[in-house]
Formats: sequence, C-alpha cells, structure tokens
Amino acid sequence: MTEEREKILLQLNKHSWFKATDEVIQKEILALPEDCDGFLENLASRPDEIGELDVLKMTKLGYGHFLLLPVFEVRSNITNQIFTYEYVSWKTGNHPGASGIIFLETEGKISHFLVSKIHKFSVDKDIYESIGGLYFHFLENKPQNLPKKIEQEIRFHLGVDHLEFKKVINLGLAHPDLGMTNNASDLFAAVIDISNLPNLTTKADFRSTHKPIGFELKVIHISEFMDYLNIIDDNYFLSAAARVLASKEIDLEL
Repeated sequence: MTEEREKILLQLNKHSWFKATDEVIQKEILALPEDCDGFLENLASRPDEIGELDVLKMTKLGYGHFLLLPVFEVRSNITNQIFTYEYVSWKTGNHPGASGIIFLETEGKISHFLVSKIHKFSVDKDIYESIGGLYFHFLENKPQNLPKKIEQEIRFHLGVDHLEFKKVINLGLAHPDLGMTNNASDLFAAVIDISNLPNLTTKADFRSTHKPIGFELKVIHISEFMDYLNIIDDNYFLSAAARVLASKEIDLEL
C-alpha cells in the first residue's frame, strides 16, 4: 500500500460507516487504482451525518473507467427509516477540472468568443460546449494542462506557436447535477489579445492539414453571444456566461 493510500485508510477508519462496511467492500475500496485517489480522498472527508441522514455503511461500489458509484445504507434521523442512497463521482474526485469561455480581444475590446462543437457519447448528438475538461486546472491564475487537442486548434486559428492568456478570471464553481453527482467544476473566463495577430484562419484549412480530433472549435463574433445562450445547453457554458454578465471584470459591450 502506498503512503498516500495509508493516509486515506487512516481517515476512512475514523468513520463509523466504514467500520460497519463489509470487509469485502472495504478491501475493494482500498484496492482501487492509484488514479482513484481523488475519489478516495473525497470519500474519506465526507461526514457521517448529512442533513437529516445518518450514514450507516457502504453496501456496494459500482465503477466504470472514469466514474464510481458508491451506494450507502442510511437512516433518517427524523423517521428512523433505513434505505439506500448513492451518488456518482469522477475517479479524480469532486473537483476534476475546469470549464469556461475564452474571449478574443482586439484593440482593447472583446471581439470574439470560442465554443467547442463535439459529439457526446452520453447524449448521442452534437452539442456546443465550453472550453476545458478533466485535469484542466489553474495555478496562480495561470491555466494548467489545457488539453493539447484544444490548445493545438486554438493556436492554429490564431496563427501562433504559443498560447498566452492576457487575463484569466476565476468564476467560482458549478455543479452539473446536485441530485446525482458530487462533481463541482471550476469556472473561468479567459482573454487572449489578438490585436497583433494574423487574421483568423478557416475551419476548412484546419481539417485539410490536421487529422480529425473529434471536435470543432468555432470562433464566433461577440455580437452573437446572446444568441448562443439560447442555442447552447451545456451547463458549464451557461453558468460561466451568467457570471461573466454579472461581473465587472469583462465588458462585452453587447
């Protein structure tokens, strides 16, 4: 057992629900791959009482390649009724990454914004969504681990070898579904100054010189921003847009 996993075990053993959990499930929890440590750290930090529910024990641990589904036996401290409750978590934990909107600035004014068009397996259709993803985080207001496929396409559109953000704004957190998952992604807005850059290239040029990578990046004039709020269903984009519109740090001049 790794040193990190031993620390997690120490924290788990402080919970009465973990001690009451069947030994087979305990071993299953501790045998999860190391890339599930984020999930385990969050699991170990959860209280034994949540609202009016007392957490009694874990009865099942379901999982796929990216997600885990812990099922608990709980008791209402109002009615004393015992039943099961569950939630879905990314294996990386409850803060898996960041999503937001990237704006392009021309001579001091926001002129364009970026959206991603991608076919989503879960809903079986093409959707427009925010920029970001798993493992994308910020450190000292600088983006870390922007997915390479996104960075590559942004650099191609802007005609630059290196991507530099003029401004990055932390917009807080957004929960996609509080009734189902503990996931809360960081929201951001970022600005790239394109005043001294070449004209934006076309999507056709990118497709003819690069292999298809599963999504399309669209560069949209800021005059269409409000229209896209009625087109895009992605909660992260809509949440980021709402906080940008409520913020004084970015003036969209719509």
